[in-house]
Amino acid sequence: MKMLLPPNWDKPDGGNDKLCLRFEKKVYRNHAGNLNYRYYEPANTEGRILPLVLYLHGADAAGDDNELQLTMHDIGTFLVRDDIAKRYPCRILAPQYGEMKHWAVPEIKDLLWELIGETLRTHDDIDTNRIYIYGYSAGGVGTLRLIKERPGFFAAALSICGATGTWDMDNLLKTPLYMVHAADDTIVKSTYRTPEREVLGNYGSADIFERFREEHKDIRYDEIPAGYMEAHYGVNPHCSWVAVSDIGNIKIWEWLFSKRLRA
Repeated sequence: MKMLLPPNWDKPDGGNDKLCLRFEKKVYRNHAGNLNYRYYEPANTEGRILPLVLYLHGADAAGDDNELQLTMHDIGTFLVRDDIAKRYPCRILAPQYGEMKHWAVPEIKDLLWELIGETLRTHDDIDTNRIYIYGYSAGGVGTLRLIKERPGFFAAALSICGATGTWDMDNLLKTPLYMVHAADDTIVKSTYRTPEREVLGNYGSADIFERFREEHKDIRYDEIPAGYMEAHYGVNPHCSWVAVSDIGNIKIWEWLFSKRLRA
């Protein structure tokens, strides 16, 4: 069943289709199943050691076409724009899970970790000190889950309108983390702890920041004011990835690509 989207949902810009063509279509297979993914690397990469970026889509891009993860929004193709690719050259993995799945489903998650491992084994020109992860909505949830599962594997993480459960929360301390969320997001809430109601099993971006702001060595949180996404971009408050792919917020990407595991 396709996700029912509100009428003010974000749509990609006109040039996004051309950017999507810069990604190769691939499939990773093992004994348990298949994982569709798109792969991008810049031109003229010979002799260049570049970072690897893992991009996780949201539930609105689930499917088996190996296209929606990039065609649904501009956030998946942002890094291959000519101006951005020149500034932050990198290789990108953009996997896609099927309908009625999510990044936490064991077979999807296992395939994803295997895909990352296979990519590192077959590309000796990837800087293993600079492996980054970002995602929006369900992909923001997936981003938080993966950095919990393997703390210290990613050099930095960007979670856009994401949330997480209470398990292994302290593992979030071990990865530099940037979060972006609209205060009036009703699909994935920025906070599940309000004076009126507290949902003990969930942590939104604001909850994570409040819990770790004093002890996390590198955590940042941009909360988009209520009403801003609709007034400024004309989209649903959940679509905070639109703000992240606004060149005016390039500081987010500057932060991400400045991180490395070891000097």
